[in-house]
Amino acid sequence: MDHKLQKRIERAANASLFIYAVSVMALPICLVNIKNELGFSLTQAGALGFISTLEQFVILILSGFIAARYGKIRVLKSALLILASGLLLFTQISSYILAVSIILVIGLGNAFIEALLTPLIEDIYPQDNGSKQNMLHSFWPIGVLVSTLIMGELLSREVSWRWIFAGIACAVSIIILFYPSSKKVKFKRSKIDFSHFKDVLTQPKFILLGLALFFAGGAEGGVTFWLASYIQLNLGGLPSAGGIGTAFFALGMFTGRIATSKLTSWIKLKTIIRISALLALLSAVSFFFISNIITLYLSVFLTGITFACFWPSLQTYTVREIPLDPTIIMILMSCFGLIGFSSVTLLMGIIGDISNLKFSFIVIPAYLSALIVIIFIEGRIHFKEEKKN
Repeated sequence: MDHKLQKRIERAANASLFIYAVSVMALPICLVNIKNELGFSLTQAGALGFISTLEQFVILILSGFIAARYGKIRVLKSALLILASGLLLFTQISSYILAVSIILVIGLGNAFIEALLTPLIEDIYPQDNGSKQNMLHSFWPIGVLVSTLIMGELLSREVSWRWIFAGIACAVSIIILFYPSSKKVKFKRSKIDFSHFKDVLTQPKFILLGLALFFAGGAEGGVTFWLASYIQLNLGGLPSAGGIGTAFFALGMFTGRIATSKLTSWIKLKTIIRISALLALLSAVSFFFISNIITLYLSVFLTGITFACFWPSLQTYTVREIPLDPTIIMILMSCFGLIGFSSVTLLMGIIGDISNLKFSFIVIPAYLSALIVIIFIEGRIHFKEEKKN
């Protein structure tokens, strides 16, 4: 592929992940305002993310077939258009039922973006050691960082959350123009059928690594979705304070992913994942001993660093370990990650209604503990396989 075209696609993918993060963060940052205006409970608020994920799970599976038929770039451009339309429609909601309906439209666009961006980078950098994937995924925390600071400040200045959603819709529409015409891009298209999914899903190692991403994605989702609400509801902070808290977490994620993209040249991905998981658990437990908002900012920054490598590195590691179609592997891994992400948003909402939002954060170290057990079990299996060979 022409180097100039390769770089244009990479820049478009980076921009897409950035705006995808912005669109995902719009709901949790504006959540308290939406909740107060429309009378949602914490459980209903958490369910919005979970309901969307049930839809996204189906779309993720179908996305491989659709991308094989029409090409990843064409599908991604269509997904961005759907996302922009959904965000614009969300500005008109007046009830919970209408909110759920339009969240499904937003989820449709997000599902294709989530499913295809990582395989797109794999297509243009097939020999990547994890560096390019971590660089791509560093644009997720950049999007979270920028959006939370701006949205939190706008909400503190009493700008309506509806205008915020409308502004994001406009930005999404602009990103579509970053991509080249699909006619200019010649990828080798995957020949996907359901037997390929079966081949991947019958691999014990894939199931273990998929569960690892389920728990890693869940831990990340708990902080991303509920931190801003916790700061506002439990610490009495303004929306801007909630946004700053989430921004510190995102800054940590960005720092960690940039660092990981450099470290992969010297340290094995498996080792980076193990060390990160242990440090993440320590950081998550420390949350319960913090009552000062400044200390909390520092804590979530360090937590972001330790969480950073999980999503891109587990996907890359799985592709390198299992010699099957990388697009299918990455799509199925995303399914595990997204379900984990949304399961925590719902579970923490339920616990928050029953007890309190701070206690609901116990879910995060529980998920991280499960992640540690899984990656060390996978490590033992890997060791035994190497010993046999």
